[in-house]
Amino acid sequence: MANSQHVLQPSANDREFGSLPHSIDLEHVSVSQLLGRDYIFIDTRYGSLPTHNPDRLHSMLDDLIAQLELAEAHTVAISVQEVSENTVSFTRHDLTWHKHKICRVESTDITQPEQYEFMEMIWHCSTSVSPV
Repeated sequence: MANSQHVLQPSANDREFGSLPHSIDLEHVSVSQLLGRDYIFIDTRYGSLPTHNPDRLHSMLDDLIAQLELAEAHTVAISVQEVSENTVSFTRHDLTWHKHKICRVESTDITQPEQYEFMEMIWHCSTSVSPV
């Protein structure tokens, strides 16, 4: 994985990742490599992904995957949102690629107990991406 870091400081009025820069702060990312996949967990306490703006979302995820030096075909992005002190929710973002760029993101909230338990397990096993 790459060791670079892009600093992101969203304003109080704009709680979306990348309000000015088009990148996600690596401080809010962890990665778990399991079963031939790279799961990127993105902590959304500091802002939400711009799912309403596909071009921006694709660009941000392309940049993040490049920074982490992950294999595009085997990467899944997961948003982690804190619901309460001991509870989080997960949204899985399946990525479709064309010519080494993301061309579609299909987002699915994880609601089934078995899927949630699996996601929680690999999230707890994920490793924070630390700056150099």
